[in-house]
Amino acid sequence: MPLIYQKIWSQNQKLAVWKLTEDEAFFINSLSWPEAELRHFKSLHEKRRLEWLSSRMLICQLSGIVDSSSIIKDSFGKPSLKDSQINISISHTNGYVAAFISEKSIGIDIQTIVDKIHRIAHKYLNLKELHAISPEHLTEVLHLHWGAKEALYKSYGRKQLSYREDIKINLDHINQATESIREQYPFSFSGYISKGALYEDYSLEALKIDNTILVYALKNGL
Repeated sequence: MPLIYQKIWSQNQKLAVWKLTEDEAFFINSLSWPEAELRHFKSLHEKRRLEWLSSRMLICQLSGIVDSSSIIKDSFGKPSLKDSQINISISHTNGYVAAFISEKSIGIDIQTIVDKIHRIAHKYLNLKELHAISPEHLTEVLHLHWGAKEALYKSYGRKQLSYREDIKINLDHINQATESIREQYPFSFSGYISKGALYEDYSLEALKIDNTILVYALKNGL
């Protein structure tokens, strides 16, 4: 399970990306898995099993916990660490797993670059956002917008948000970029969630790792 990217701000704020090369037995033998965890693992579809095992192991390594049962989900499905002030976020795609821990509210998304992103762009971008994007590097920029909105949605964690209307991303410098977008990674940008009386402001960063786009978000302020 080679580490291919890592960023450490402090003991309680870390991010890592791993490229999966191991089988299920490696992860089962590397951690203490309570019986309830193993029962849940066995109930998963075969494709999901390795993602579930590897993401939990990575969170354990970043946070220093040794019992994977400390990773729980709330009523909305947002993962957290039991009896801890540390927030966690997890993402995986086609042989890669990314994890992020912080005392701030956070979100992370990693995705393989695929052409089918064009078919779903209308689901997370409104017409104004779509028209703002230059045709050059369109596929990659669509992934950036999706990853950013997904990261903010995960940080919010309570669902009932419209990707098209409630989550806004400031990627103007990338939308109309004429030079090769690949020469600009990593880069920072901003975004926010606005719905009724709710307003949350975020700092984001994007990276390209192999054929994936990684975006992570940290909520500004307390």
